[in-house]
Amino acid sequence: METVSKDTLRGRGRPRDEEVRKRILASAADLLRERCFREISVDAIAEHAGSGKATVYRWWPHKAAVLIEAVREEVAREMPFPNTGSLEGDLRAQLRQFASLVTGRHGRIFTRFVAAALEDADVAEAFRQMWITPRRQETKAALRRYQASGDLPDHVDLDCVVEMLFGPLYYRLLFRWGPLSDEYIDRLLETAMTGLRCRSQVAPATA
Repeated sequence: METVSKDTLRGRGRPRDEEVRKRILASAADLLRERCFREISVDAIAEHAGSGKATVYRWWPHKAAVLIEAVREEVAREMPFPNTGSLEGDLRAQLRQFASLVTGRHGRIFTRFVAAALEDADVAEAFRQMWITPRRQETKAALRRYQASGDLPDHVDLDCVVEMLFGPLYYRLLFRWGPLSDEYIDRLLETAMTGLRCRSQVAPATA
């Protein structure tokens, strides 16, 4: 009788596990389109996916984690960080990508998650760890490339740059203060770039 190794058995199980994981994430995204965050439970996600609650908890500690990963999986392919060859071009493309995300077919589930993060500590932590932090790191990595090329001064606070650019978009998204149009993004970027250019002409303070 042929002996089957444990490694072979684990290898055979991986594709099936990945199928189940993807089905759970797809179910979580479907539920976010249909219901508000509070109405969704791990039981509901498991039932919709045709799996057990224990299977969901195998990969995620709570519903906030599975829901934000579902959002990330849905939109990640639509938001690659651009590389246009210019600082202003990269930022304009990234801001427009974000605006397209929150005003397009994924906008409802993203907005519901942001709103839930304001009320629930688990949601806020999952949102920071799985969405905000990776996006900030990606943007800052691009900005560092332009610091290295001399297009952006070394002494500029990159965290402030990220918040200056994306903060207004979240503000408009949450409070419906105005449209996230290309025209608005162009004005926002022009204002930010004017400040950065002025900052580049100011020598950093010395102790």
